[in-house]
Amino acid sequence: MMNNAPSTLSEDQIAQIEQHKYFMSEKAGYDVGWEHAEQDWREKFGPAATGHEAATTTMPRPKGLGGFFRRLISRAAV
Repeated sequence: MMNNAPSTLSEDQIAQIEQHKYFMSEKAGYDVGWEHAEQDWREKFGPAATGHEAATTTMPRPKGLGGFFRRLISRAAV
């Protein structure tokens, strides 16, 4: 359950955390939860971990469910 505090995350960062949560849950074999995935993402990939103030992308990300699957497949191929 997410708290009612205002989010300091961009839409892109939220999408990255959702994807991170998916992969963490697949590896663990159960739903690891949003809070755990967010904390792990912040430690490994967040702005503080990378030294960047805000996450940026060089290419526009596909939107919608189809975009999610395209990103998922492209990451799996790596």
